[in-house]
Amino acid sequence: MTEHIDPTSPYGQPGHGPADPPGYLIERGGDGWQWTRRADDHTESGYDSHTEAVEAAEADRQAE
Repeated sequence: MTEHIDPTSPYGQPGHGPADPPGYLIERGGDGWQWTRRADDHTESGYDSHTEAVEAAEADRQAE
């Protein structure tokens, strides 16, 4: 399933604004979607969709 991200909406722009959990960068990488923790540049990758990467970043944020 290909996830559509509306490039005209700040809520749908990975790497920008409210689409990302606070303190994280969500972006498409070479092996799928990834998140990066801005505080220490730790990256997790390989997610099939933007939504999965956001959920994983949220879980990481709450685990800290």
